[in-house]
Amino acid sequence: MIDAQKSAEQIAAAGKINATTYLTTVPAEYNAARCILEQYSGIAPADVDAHIIAIRDKAWDVFPYGCIGSFGFLNLEPTVQDPLFQTVAARLRASGATETFLDVGCCLGVVVRQLIADGVSSERLYGTDLQPNFLDLGKELFRDGNPDRRGATFIAGDMLWDGDNGAALNQLNGKIDVIYAASFFHLFEWEDQLKVAKRMVGFLRSANPNTLIFGRNGGPKIVGWENYVLDSKRWHRIWDEVSKATSILWRTEIEVEDSETWIIVMFRVFRAR
Repeated sequence: MIDAQKSAEQIAAAGKINATTYLTTVPAEYNAARCILEQYSGIAPADVDAHIIAIRDKAWDVFPYGCIGSFGFLNLEPTVQDPLFQTVAARLRASGATETFLDVGCCLGVVVRQLIADGVSSERLYGTDLQPNFLDLGKELFRDGNPDRRGATFIAGDMLWDGDNGAALNQLNGKIDVIYAASFFHLFEWEDQLKVAKRMVGFLRSANPNTLIFGRNGGPKIVGWENYVLDSKRWHRIWDEVSKATSILWRTEIEVEDSETWIIVMFRVFRAR
């Protein structure tokens, strides 16, 4: 992964590659995000889509990822329909709950706002992204950046480095109970996938035997896809390597949707007992 400060040439090149993903209207099915903007952010229903488009265009100028152009960063439906996510949400909002949640590579922080809307205390919610401008735009999107409105904690930093660009993330070490990593691992090749997995483990609270890492990773089967998109064998290999490196036995359960053109791995990682 390259530095957050992209060059004009990199941005222009990505814009050309991802130009076909750029939509001019928000997909009708993204109603979960619309509900948050109406109920949590207080935006009138008639104004929601225009507000989304305005913020999306600013995010596109930061870096034109395909998920930005297509409004994919707003697609909460697979998340809210995931039984494991619902179990985690219930765990986090239970009476007397103290566990913390981190969304790694959170983009504009849509999942974190979903949890706040679900009744989870924002003081126990965290999000990270390489791009600090995405985090700022998330506050603009959800209108919760006012200092008088206490929100979740968002930290910009590079998951690949402990120093320099990644130093800010060190404050999470040993502090997190549940990590959500959706559409994240496919951003890296094997060595860096292993590196970010080890760093996630470093964020987990060692005193909690019920810590959890979960999410989904997927991508198209195009030339070179196998360098980024994890199949079952490579996914298990990552956690075997992490177990060796951390002297803690990590188990993983996965569900794989594998077709001729696409592969998606839904995963759950936890300490062996």
